[in-house]
Formats: sequence, structure tokens, C-alpha cells
Amino acid sequence: MLGEISLIGWFHTIIGIAGIISGLYLLIRYNFINPRSNIGKFYLGCTFTASASSLFIYSATESFNVAHLLSVLIMLAILAALILDKNKLLGSLTVYAKELALSVTVLFSMLPTTVEVLKRFPPNDPFVEELDDPLVLNFYMTYFIIYALFAIYQIFLIKGGSYND
Repeated sequence: MLGEISLIGWFHTIIGIAGIISGLYLLIRYNFINPRSNIGKFYLGCTFTASASSLFIYSATESFNVAHLLSVLIMLAILAALILDKNKLLGSLTVYAKELALSVTVLFSMLPTTVEVLKRFPPNDPFVEELDDPLVLNFYMTYFIIYALFAIYQIFLIKGGSYND
């Protein structure tokens, strides 16, 4: 099954993994993704590129699917966050919207990645075959709970003055 990945699929996978790792690092280490820091720029570049490249990968489904929709949402969230970073369009709420938009890109990246890993490993007997497998749904629920709790934590950090813009 691993041999069935196209060249663009490998590119997408490698750049996407780099994005997820750097995004998780930023959130764990700094609690936020700073789009002006070098690693923040690296994360955003990898994530945007992985999302854009996913729109050219149709070999698995041969149609536009939920993973492609998530990629579009990721790109829109990144663009919105960058606009909000430069223009305080929402006044005092701008920082909240920007940081939650950046954080949700990590969540949205993790969802299709999890399915792909579970559908491909182990190579001869993958953990799951379908998107609606209970194992996949359990991962999704776990990610959502972690994201929701972390988003609340970020809101409290910003509100409490522990945010350096």
C-alpha cells in the first residue's frame, strides 16, 4: 500500500508531517503560533503548501472529499490569521480570532493525517479501512476535546496578559 503513493503524494506527506511536527512544537512550547517567528513562518509555509498540494491528490477517492475541504479551510484560516495579524479588524477580539484560527489549522491537519496513517499501517493489515471506523472516530473525538480545552486555555492566557503579540 505504501508503494501506491504518487510523487506529489510523497511531497504532500513529507511537507505535511514537517508542518504538523512544527505546529505541535509551537503550541506545546509557546502555547501559540507566532506567524512572525522563523518557526512560525516554517509551520505556515509547510501547512499551506501541504493543504494546497492535497487539492491535486485524487488517487485515493477520485473526487473532492472531506480532506480536501479541510485543506481549503486550513488555507482560509491561515490567510485570515495573517490578515488579522497585520490589521486589527476585530478590535480587542482580533488576537483571539487570530490565535484560534492558527491553532485550528493543527487540528484540521491532524484529522486526515490520522486516517491516512491508520489506513496504511501496518502495510499488510491496516488498522482501519473506512473513515467511519470507531478507531478513527475515537481519535477525532480525542483531538476535538484536546483542541477545545487548549483553545479555552489560550483564551485565558490572552485574557490574563500572558500573550506577547
